[in-house]
Amino acid sequence: GTLFLDEVGDLAPDLQVKLLKVLEDRRIRRLGSVRSRDVDIRLVAATHVDLVAAVRDGSFREDLYYRLNVIPVHLPPLRERAGDVLLLARHFVRATAERYGLDEPELPPAVASRLRAYDWPGNVRELRNAVERAVLLGDRRLRADDLALGGLGIPGGQAGPLPFPATLEEIERAAAHAALERESGNKSAAAQLLGISRTRLYRLLDDA
Repeated sequence: GTLFLDEVGDLAPDLQVKLLKVLEDRRIRRLGSVRSRDVDIRLVAATHVDLVAAVRDGSFREDLYYRLNVIPVHLPPLRERAGDVLLLARHFVRATAERYGLDEPELPPAVASRLRAYDWPGNVRELRNAVERAVLLGDRRLRADDLALGGLGIPGGQAGPLPFPATLEEIERAAAHAALERESGNKSAAAQLLGISRTRLYRLLDDA
């Protein structure tokens, strides 16, 4: 399976050692157990930390950095992907309505304009939370006031990005395209590099 490790750049030195050992040995030992077991995982890690700088200043292990840096994917913050805002918002509206058994509400032009104009310092997480709140508080139409944008008191455009700028699905799709480019369009080689089937690779490419 796939294990997503968020904010890997904030790991304490002792945990970095343990993670490196797991990645090299492909074995883990449960807390309190004396027996190790094999694991077969595909690790996806994310961070807001500049790991190259962290390696230079000694706060992040160089060997772990190279272990993780197989297919690096840079995802720009949401404010640089204005065209994605409404697509993601509509997805979160639909997903929230389905999760709570609600009728899917309308996303009126005033709300759409508000979403496009905001800088999203919290990236996709902030967008998802804002949309979920508006769906749960609203009725059949979303209201701009229910979005509660800037709820942390951080004016749009005046803060750096908060921890993670994308969903796991976005990272997987970006990794698929990065692997395909690295392997010069060879889908079999790209799938092998990622440790996934060709069918899974095709699905990721089709969803992009």
